[in-house]
Amino acid sequence: MKFSENWLREWVKPTLTTEQLAAQLTMAGLEVDGVEKTADDTLIEVDLTPNRGDCLSMVGMAREIAALNHLALIEKPIAPIAPKTDKKIPIAVKDPQACPRYVARLITGIKKTATTPAWLQARLQASDIRTIHPVVDILNYVMVELGQPMHAFDADKLQGPVMVRQSVVGEKVVLLDLQEVTLQPNTLVIADSQGVQAMAGIMGADHSAVSETTQNIVLESALFTAALIAGKARLYGLHTDSSFRFERGVSPDLQIKAIERATGLICEICGGEPGPVMETVFPEALPQPVQIQLRYTRLQKVLGISPDEKMVADILHQLGSVTLIANKIWQVVPWAYRYDLTQEVDLIEEIARIIGYDNIPNQMGHNQLQFVGQPEKVVSLSRVKRAFVDLGFQEAITYSFVDETWQKYLFPENYALALMNPISADMGVMRVSLWPGLLTALKFNQNRQQQDVKLFEVGMCFIQAPDGQLSQVNKIGGLICGNLIGQHWDTKAHPADFFDVKHIIESLWQMLGQREALLFKAAHHTACHPGQCAQILWQGRNAGVIGKLHPTVQMELGLEGTIYVFELNLALFTQTPLPVFQSPSRFPEIRRDISVVVDESLPSDSLINFVRGSAGEILQDVQIFDVYSGKGIASKRKSIALGLILQHPSRTLVDKEVDDIIHTVIAGLKKEFGADLRE
Repeated sequence: MKFSENWLREWVKPTLTTEQLAAQLTMAGLEVDGVEKTADDTLIEVDLTPNRGDCLSMVGMAREIAALNHLALIEKPIAPIAPKTDKKIPIAVKDPQACPRYVARLITGIKKTATTPAWLQARLQASDIRTIHPVVDILNYVMVELGQPMHAFDADKLQGPVMVRQSVVGEKVVLLDLQEVTLQPNTLVIADSQGVQAMAGIMGADHSAVSETTQNIVLESALFTAALIAGKARLYGLHTDSSFRFERGVSPDLQIKAIERATGLICEICGGEPGPVMETVFPEALPQPVQIQLRYTRLQKVLGISPDEKMVADILHQLGSVTLIANKIWQVVPWAYRYDLTQEVDLIEEIARIIGYDNIPNQMGHNQLQFVGQPEKVVSLSRVKRAFVDLGFQEAITYSFVDETWQKYLFPENYALALMNPISADMGVMRVSLWPGLLTALKFNQNRQQQDVKLFEVGMCFIQAPDGQLSQVNKIGGLICGNLIGQHWDTKAHPADFFDVKHIIESLWQMLGQREALLFKAAHHTACHPGQCAQILWQGRNAGVIGKLHPTVQMELGLEGTIYVFELNLALFTQTPLPVFQSPSRFPEIRRDISVVVDESLPSDSLINFVRGSAGEILQDVQIFDVYSGKGIASKRKSIALGLILQHPSRTLVDKEVDDIIHTVIAGLKKEFGADLRE
């Protein structure tokens, strides 16, 4: 907000220089962005935080300075303007929750020749508001002075009752800036029998605007609910002084006061005969006053100081109606314009601001530290990330907003949540996977001659169903491109392949304390190469996907090399079974190797899981150490060699029982999979 210092000092008279005033406001959290000297005045520009909408006016800024300097506000009473005619217009508020108070007034016979006085033009110019028409200028002046946005309609261009209602799908309106807007649902509008005459709290329509020929006007001074107005202007690519204030909240008791002030100025400058004030109010929909208790002990604990109790009480009286309900406990009902005060900590913050942050001494806290308990079944996110780093990955942190084109290449069948106001053209939708961001990071690296890349990311993905329902899922994603092991004088470079990535995921799973193995099942994915993609399962549940990036997708994205990607549900990796102590066996292990010939399409996991289920408790481990197909093996068959590690916890195994287990396993493999023992 930009304002005139001379105008401000009509409301409050601090004994401060301009520089001291600017410094005080900044220290109080109302950051001064600039001070501009003019011939007769000084202009101060303040950057307000969203919760301080009450300071978007001269009276609001004056209240703040009065409180900071313990001064009285110079009140400027506004006298009601007696009606000179009984003319009214019918008003119908169809949505009380969005508009709990609507005030209007008809003024007839204003002078067409009226002009805006120089003093009023100067004050508007000081606030960077251009002059348009005397009536519009007066309403802008009242908005800057009191904080209540208002609007004026040409009464002769309205037909039927003035209605405050929600927009109808497909309804259109030409605004004051001559932009035609197609209204979306849930947009509050002011309409008559002809159609929309204003977007509530944002901008009026060109059709009913005040012009040089206007003689009769309808003044509007309304309370629009901030939560329902917020974001609406941005949705249509608009930004106005009215929307800026309504989005932050306007005092619910300001509407009649503002319309009386505007009426007085209009009658003084433009002439005309005012009608009676017409108010439509829904008390149950108005913001309800809150009661906040402030404990002096809590104030001491938060601020680390013990301010004078009388000073605390005086500050609270500036914030609202105060009652001392117990020893050093106050109950405060904030003034209507301080809708940002809702809980005890808000009052404490106000006291700290008014005391002055620079007046609170630096003191070392004396708190007893306690360790926060960590359930043994929970794996921390930092542990998951360290495990990836231990496996040679680097963490990437990318935006949740991604390029819609890239995401369509990877997930053509997925619905993506589009952003209403993207920060750039290539960040227009929310990601449904971590892959778009990771692949963008890979391309960034490849453009800088980095070909061997291993990246991972942990983040939220946003999955939108066809019916519009949105689910948010935390995922772990990663990619490997280039060599898994770089060049070495004694070893050839080893390009990463599908099984390297699979091994990395299994290693991560084991590093985090999991005992039950993951299952990898052949699958199809639009982003992955056919035949080199697998669904990852755990206890029958989908845990993720792994695959080689599809060549067509890779070409469309302009990526080089062989790229493997994977994505896993984070929830499965942050839970682990409780560790159970098991004494190691003192007796020797026995290893038996078998080689079986099976169909080439049979997944090796099927063999391993079957062996684990049929070999009994003395089986400690089973490993595949050779896979062969070719000469000596029938067509469409392959040979898989399995190493079985057997050990008993309390005695030495004898050959017969080992042979019996091996025979049972071989017979089961033959029956289950048609496996032949390879000699």
